[in-house]
Amino acid sequence: MALKILSAKQFAVKLKATIQASGRLGFTAETATALGFESGKYARFAQDDETKSLYLIINSVGSEDAFEIRISSGYYYIPTKVMFDTLGYNYENGNIMFDLVRQPSLDSDLQGQVYFMKQRTNKNKDKKNDIAEP
Repeated sequence: MALKILSAKQFAVKLKATIQASGRLGFTAETATALGFESGKYARFAQDDETKSLYLIINSVGSEDAFEIRISSGYYYIPTKVMFDTLGYNYENGNIMFDLVRQPSLDSDLQGQVYFMKQRTNKNKDKKNDIAEP
């Protein structure tokens, strides 16, 4: 039997992102710190063909496929309006929230730090985007 110690540090911060009414993907301060956001960081997105699940990929390399991570008044965001419009997310009537779940097994294939974007269910609102989990 092989035992592995699970670090409390690894589970201390719940990583979150929110599609705001503007279409931007915004991050809590704790999430921005945990993801190492700073000037010169970029984000790409991947989508599972079958489940339509989204993945966020963070790295330091810009490309035509990458969004620049921006900062305004100490707040980090990604200008994703056109992408979320194209994917059919109904964010204009209220924010859509995601928990970010680290997926290190995909890092080398997708060339960056990969996070599954697990959409939170909001039982108080009528709108819903049916996105499956991996």
